[in-house]
Amino acid sequence: MSYGAFWIFFRVCNHGCNTFGYYKCNKLRFLYPFSFILQRQGKSEKATVFAYFEIIIFATICELFTRNTFGFIYYVIGMVPVIFYLCPSYGNKRFVFQIIGVISALMIYHTQILIPENFFPQLFEDLLPYSRIFNFVNLLITLFTILYTSIFYTFELDMIKKELDYSSTHDPLTGLYNRRFLYDTIVKGEEAQISIILLDIDNFKKINDRFGHDKGDEILIQLSSCIQEEKEYVFYPVRWGGEEFIVYYKNVTIDSAYERAKYLCQLISEKIVLPDNTPVTVTAGLSSGNQSEFDAVLKKADEKLYYGKNNGKNQVVI
Repeated sequence: MSYGAFWIFFRVCNHGCNTFGYYKCNKLRFLYPFSFILQRQGKSEKATVFAYFEIIIFATICELFTRNTFGFIYYVIGMVPVIFYLCPSYGNKRFVFQIIGVISALMIYHTQILIPENFFPQLFEDLLPYSRIFNFVNLLITLFTILYTSIFYTFELDMIKKELDYSSTHDPLTGLYNRRFLYDTIVKGEEAQISIILLDIDNFKKINDRFGHDKGDEILIQLSSCIQEEKEYVFYPVRWGGEEFIVYYKNVTIDSAYERAKYLCQLISEKIVLPDNTPVTVTAGLSSGNQSEFDAVLKKADEKLYYGKNNGKNQVVI
């Protein structure tokens, strides 16, 4: 097998290991030190392209001497889909590489017709008894390459899909559910009695102005952790926008939600402290109703929150 074929094998296996989360792939890198050096230099895709063309040249030369009876054409056929998987940054250029591979395969296929019988006849006769073995081995290597490339590619697509699904329903900073999840998943579900706690961090703009936005982001993350400490009821924590959060309860009474809101406000003031030792406080508006009337229930909670913000803050208004 040519060096290029070894390099392609290394790249697929290393790419697959990264897909599964085993980034270091120490054993493979030990077997292919040159490939490891190229990978560390950030030139792995470029080296893969060179290896791809090296395989084409290697297979073409081999078939010239064996008159297309040893199955080296399988290498080219197998690498045509593999190059698409291993070199994503090349974009549409990959189609050009594939076309070159297809043309090369067609040329190799016709070598038996084009090459005269007097072209290294002795070498051909010496190698001919081994043609069946070579055909089988080359076909096996090619099929195996396509198989594990397809498997790794499928796993990678599944991982990307999961990441996209997660990012579409979760806030990237806090990890809480986002507004889209609330409307698409919760509000459109089965009818139920709901209670909503709408939280807003007191004086958050002043905190950002005084301590910087990095500190503001840190407070948002800490507050999200406090919200997720709920253990008693089934709930959905949502970052509604900016410094506003929603705690959404299904089939929980307004009185129980009120107690949870008071506990949550106290927990936040105890756990989140500014650099000047001032506790972070929140104001909460609380409302309940039917799930089908979600917008109206949310509007009531927002009115209660607005009332609390204008009447002292750091309180739960029901």
